[in-house]
Amino acid sequence: MGHKAGYCLRWQAMVHNAGLIAIALFSFHAISSLVFSVVGLAPSSPKWGLALTLEGFLIAAGTAAGLRSLPFSETTMAQRLTGLVSGGASLAILGFYTLGQLTGQQAQWAITGAVVGCLVGGRLGIARARFWQVAIALTSGLCAYGAAFGLGTWAWAAIMVQRWTLVLGLGLGTGLYLWFTRRAMAMAWRHWRYGPGGR
Repeated sequence: MGHKAGYCLRWQAMVHNAGLIAIALFSFHAISSLVFSVVGLAPSSPKWGLALTLEGFLIAAGTAAGLRSLPFSETTMAQRLTGLVSGGASLAILGFYTLGQLTGQQAQWAITGAVVGCLVGGRLGIARARFWQVAIALTSGLCAYGAAFGLGTWAWAAIMVQRWTLVLGLGLGTGLYLWFTRRAMAMAWRHWRYGPGGR
């Protein structure tokens, strides 16, 4: 009986790990595709608003994920708030990308996907299950990396036009979101290995 239970637990762990790998790969693909589709846009472009909106969602998810990993965010309220924001913002991005791709990039369906993703992600972000804690930490950590990449690209563009104050601000932002990426990924590892709250 004990051997059978152990086999079931190992099988369940394998399925969960495969699911997390799939989520991480899809999230990386979706976020990188969206970032690269807007990264070269100028403020005069008709799609500049889309670039700002995407960066805003990436920043929201990355900030919440980074703050959630800090010691002062260990209270129940802080964990729920940062989980809500990181889950909602990151899955809004994935929902936007997914329905956009499935419907031939029709804007109304992409927006619907973002709304549905935000609602679902917000709920999963405050779930206690280890699988969803790890999944949201991974996804929002990748969002933080996407935010860093976008800010870094804008910083390089600012260097080209010698806007040094802007370069400084964007450079600091890039460093901050790279740090948030590392913190979020470390939190995902802790949740995977020890469960939520593990060290």
